[in-house]
Amino acid sequence: MNDIYDALNHVSMDLDGYTPVPLTAGEKERQVRRLLAAEKGPRPAVRIHRRRWAVLAAAAALTACLAVGAGAAHAWSGDFAAFLGLGGGADSLGDMSKGLGLSQTLPGGTVTLEGVLGDDYCIYLPFTVEAPQGQVLDGTLDYGFDNCTLYSDASNGMVQHVQMLPDDDPTDNKLRFVMMASSTEPLRGKTAEATVWNLFSYPTDTSRLHDEDAVVPGRFEFSFRLDYEDRSVLVSDQSTDVGLGWPLARLELSPVSVYLELDGLPEDEMNPAFDASVVLIGADGSRQALVSDWEYEQTGQGIPALGFASGEKTVFQLFRAIDPAQYTAIEVNGVSFPLAGSAG
Repeated sequence: MNDIYDALNHVSMDLDGYTPVPLTAGEKERQVRRLLAAEKGPRPAVRIHRRRWAVLAAAAALTACLAVGAGAAHAWSGDFAAFLGLGGGADSLGDMSKGLGLSQTLPGGTVTLEGVLGDDYCIYLPFTVEAPQGQVLDGTLDYGFDNCTLYSDASNGMVQHVQMLPDDDPTDNKLRFVMMASSTEPLRGKTAEATVWNLFSYPTDTSRLHDEDAVVPGRFEFSFRLDYEDRSVLVSDQSTDVGLGWPLARLELSPVSVYLELDGLPEDEMNPAFDASVVLIGADGSRQALVSDWEYEQTGQGIPALGFASGEKTVFQLFRAIDPAQYTAIEVNGVSFPLAGSAG
């Protein structure tokens, strides 16, 4: 492995020898969204543990799977509940959460997938990385992975994020992270595969990332099914003009996402719902807009979320879970859609 890395570290390319390949319409849309997002605030470094970093993953066809254990809601730890903004614990989300308890041990350490929580379009996967006894993983330092990805056999790509959870004991041998992913194709019931490969501690010499430099070396791989209850609420399936150029054909709200689907959007058109204003109206009259993670960190106002669009569909993954029953309406570009069965 060392020889392979050394060879790659000295590779050079003559860019003049390559012929440019035109981007497809979908690839152009993704590049434009990425550039627009970069203008809204500073981009976190890929390997900084205090901020979530994003990975765009192509869909993969998978065959092997391990069934998620049936039963009641998984008893999530307090730090994951706090991450979702749930003071009473993530168990309040009921069967949206299922325990996995999948663990793999290699000579360099152990990785355990604790469980999965989500809806049709968004999932959260907390996991623990454990070094051998006697080795310290100090959570006040910066960490990152050679590779930390989550794939599914959904028919399109997924947007992913990884964030380190608070480290209650910086003197022990464990760190906890959460993988997040969103897709415009339903994820629930699909086969998934997670890879956690080489945990590094920073600062380090970024010109070389050899296996022997990892604090927890090894490629940990898991296959399982995304089997949990979807608690999404259908807000509207009536074609409605919300000023996006194409009618809003479907609107859904769940404790962890907002889903919008336009009607008639051409394939080569960028989805305007990606930049739509989305506001949740509370039973007390409060207004909580969906904002970027960066905006939330600056102001503490609104609900931090990240949008992902593909074709006619847009998903806003919430980084703070909500109770849809506590809201009376949801506004899209100022057009109000009432929520049936709310607390109001």
